[in-house]
Amino acid sequence: MDEVVALYDDGGRPDGSAPRSVMRAQNLRHAATGVIVRDPYGRVYVHRRTPTKDVYPAYWDFTAGGVVLAGEDPLVAARRELAEELGVTSELESLGESDYADMHTSYHAFRYLTTWDGPITPQPEEVAYGAWLSIERLLERMGDPEVLFMPDSRALFGDWLRARVAERGEPHEGWDTWAIEVEGRWLDRAPRFADAEVQLRNEVRLMPRLAPLLPLEVPVPIVLDESPLRVRHRLVTGELATAAPLTRDDGKRLGEFLRALHDMPANIYVESGIPEATAARAELLATLERMLHRVVPLLPADQQEPGRALLRRIALRTPATLVHGDLAAHHVTWSEGRLVGVLDWKDARVADPAVDLAWPLYGTPERFAEAVATSYGVTDDELGRALDWHRLSPWYEAMWGLGPGGADVVDSGVQGILALLDVRKTA
Repeated sequence: MDEVVALYDDGGRPDGSAPRSVMRAQNLRHAATGVIVRDPYGRVYVHRRTPTKDVYPAYWDFTAGGVVLAGEDPLVAARRELAEELGVTSELESLGESDYADMHTSYHAFRYLTTWDGPITPQPEEVAYGAWLSIERLLERMGDPEVLFMPDSRALFGDWLRARVAERGEPHEGWDTWAIEVEGRWLDRAPRFADAEVQLRNEVRLMPRLAPLLPLEVPVPIVLDESPLRVRHRLVTGELATAAPLTRDDGKRLGEFLRALHDMPANIYVESGIPEATAARAELLATLERMLHRVVPLLPADQQEPGRALLRRIALRTPATLVHGDLAAHHVTWSEGRLVGVLDWKDARVADPAVDLAWPLYGTPERFAEAVATSYGVTDDELGRALDWHRLSPWYEAMWGLGPGGADVVDSGVQGILALLDVRKTA
């Protein structure tokens, strides 16, 4: 059936109608809609048009839409076309109106945006293939002269795409990853080293299983781009707890969180790729061996034996369970007067649960630490092991300094080691 299409004048107002075939044959100015579909991680649905389309067959496109029918409201038309083409029925946000014309088509455009968290069901007559792409990858494809993209979508939405890419903060460089805030909604992370890539991929597999079972908010990342690897998660609520006045109630909440984490059934995490107990222990022993030969010689002679004794105690076999592995104030978030989330799970592994108790028990205010110990149910043995893990933390800083960190980081690490080896300052 030949649809009757709404024609529009140069001022963007309805101006009669015509059968679709006539509109195409005479390239009459009409009205059309275009909708960018994003998922909850900000990716855009990109699809290839079928070879049977009447204009630009087999071209790539990143919008869904079509002509406005005679007497049809543009918003209704956009919803109709979106549901028909992709099976998407979410609410639309207007991106304004614009105009486009070339030798094949001329129309007044009604532009929209939507976010969709459901399945895509492409219309076989309209869509040959589709996939989710990050905006950066989409712009790369659009810049490739070998990839044919719809010229009207380029013209009408290109500036909007580029503006989204520009909405990012300053990169933060960590020891093994870099991170950057995107559009005030997401955090992107990428590995600096090959080992960190493995860790990030393990985190992507682990967190969807873990998040629903924990009493505090945690990130649930996805792989945004494969090569080079980039993962993204929605920003966890709150600010870093580095300057937060941690309260007794915060300690209770973190203790309950750690109890839930450490009691997690093994079937939740065994298939996630995180290092299991044997592999994690082998890695720990190798790290302790490097510390023995590289860090201990940096200590004053009278502190070298206490340093070796600490490494021997850490090397002893202990109970093992799933741990966060790097719990500290800069990986905890705080909002509206309370602790609300735990970040950065790339170091998760099966290891001594006292690893996660070190900072809460020995690096926080007394009221907080007491509440953690009570709500968690800490044993005397765990108290002692947690203290040793607390003492070990600056050794990692010194090791990092001996690598890419530099001499100043080494000096800082050694000073931290000496301070914590003094039992009177920490026990």
